[in-house]
Amino acid sequence: MKSLSSIFAVVFVLSTALASADARAGERRVVRANGQGGGSATLIESHEGRHGSLQRGRALVADGQGNASAVRGVSLRGSDGGSLERHASRSRSDDGGRRGERSLSATGSQGSSLQSDGGLSYSAESGLSRNRSTTVTDATTGNSRQSGTSYSRDGGLSRSVACQDASGAGIACPSR
Repeated sequence: MKSLSSIFAVVFVLSTALASADARAGERRVVRANGQGGGSATLIESHEGRHGSLQRGRALVADGQGNASAVRGVSLRGSDGGSLERHASRSRSDDGGRRGERSLSATGSQGSSLQSDGGLSYSAESGLSRNRSTTVTDATTGNSRQSGTSYSRDGGLSRSVACQDASGAGIACPSR
């Protein structure tokens, strides 16, 4: 199974190539007030060059009463077939509650992939809770490794790791 460093190398190469390419770029910003102390803001950017493309967006909404939410996302595509997508959202409520979610999906030019999703929440009643799950798949063998971590005030910390071959049968996870 390929290491995560090869997938993150793809991300670095994509971002470097995009930064140095002769690129076409576009951007749009929209800001609106709601008249009650809140409002919204949106930013959308798009860049395209010889070596790939980048799309990025952000949005923020607040009601002026202590409730707010924000989302953001980015998508990178390389001319070699590699890609990266990242999405995140956060919100807060007037009672002090917080919530957040993040996801990351990356595919290398040879097809190996990484998918990671997670979230957190906080409330005065239940405290902090977090979870994260990650799957890495090797395109050559089809083998995959799934790992998960979760935490809650009542349940404590738990972790799990499992590996599968291309047919979905459980296999021993390789040592690092």
